Amino acid sequence: MMKDVLINIKGTQGIENDTDTIELTTVGRFGYSESGYMMAYDEGELLGVKGVKTVLRVKNDGTVVLRRYGKLKSRLTVQKGIRNTCFYSTPQGDIIIGIFGESVNNELSESGGSFSMSYTIDSNLRLISRNVVEISVKEVENNVNTCC
Repeated sequence: MMKDVLINIKGTQGIENDTDTIELTTVGRFGYSESGYMMAYDEGELLGVKGVKTVLRVKNDGTVVLRRYGKLKSRLTVQKGIRNTCFYSTPQGDIIIGIFGESVNNELSESGGSFSMSYTIDSNLRLISRNVVEISVKEVENNVNTCC
């Protein structure tokens, strides 16, 4: 069963001393199944492109799968110690990138919680950036109006 939640996302990317941090707080949906946790939210505002929905699955085996739907389509898989080849859509065009998972820390429960992951992105085995994503999920109070 999915429920309304507040999702806070903090992403840091870059190489060495040249890093950027982006933060987003949004209303989304969150749920649990026997395979793990799932959250869905609108990421268009952060990406600067309207109509982009994101679904993030944190599986019990430590695998994280991020899928974007709409005007930008992507499928990224993060697994600790494994390099996955992933499809990534940008406003400039589609690319194939490598994602090497450095860590996945899951502290989610059925009522919310947090998780974080760190990974590198490469293209043609050349490092593009090192990334850290921290996400917290909190149930929305019953008296708060949610949209959409």
